[in-house]
Amino acid sequence: MATNNLSISFEDYLQLEKCAFNWGDSYDAKDWDRLRAIIAPTLRIDYRLVMDDRWFWPEMQADDFLAMVSSEGFLGDPCVKTQHLLGAHWWERVSETEVIGHHQLRAAHLRYTDATRSTVSRRGHGHATNTHYYRKVDGQWKFAGIRPLVRWNEWDFEHIFRGLEFPDETATTTSSSGEDKQQKQKLQFKALPAPEVGDVVEEAV
Repeated sequence: MATNNLSISFEDYLQLEKCAFNWGDSYDAKDWDRLRAIIAPTLRIDYRLVMDDRWFWPEMQADDFLAMVSSEGFLGDPCVKTQHLLGAHWWERVSETEVIGHHQLRAAHLRYTDATRSTVSRRGHGHATNTHYYRKVDGQWKFAGIRPLVRWNEWDFEHIFRGLEFPDETATTTSSSGEDKQQKQKLQFKALPAPEVGDVVEEAV
């Protein structure tokens, strides 16, 4: 008899719902300690359908993920406010310790002229279907990765974030025998310069 991959316990369902909520709300609150508490030790990060082929890490370390999303080139920018609003979703059990969440998402973004956030210079909103990966770690469900599929964007979405300068993930070292070896190093994301302020959209209320 085939296993029903939609079958999860009510307790697991509640934990997964809470994890999904805290994922979006910690982004919007820029609460990186809360985000750290809900992520798995390694994450599958796949933004290739949104960005380009550089934006894929099959096993990104938790510290590297936090460094990326909290960078001023991304969600850590004090001039950017967001709301990641989850719509309908369903859960797909992969194993006893792995679940995939399929989520409708509207992500609203405002970029302000400065960190006082009194005047909006850009707005850009994304509409997507997100695949989220969840993993049970020490009895608790953790956010373990993301693969968004954008349906459409509106306004000036491409001008919201400063962007990131991608690091070289490998460094060449010379061994005692004189051989060059490629060694994986810690990711270090650097925010690109702030964009020029565009036409003012509106005064913040």
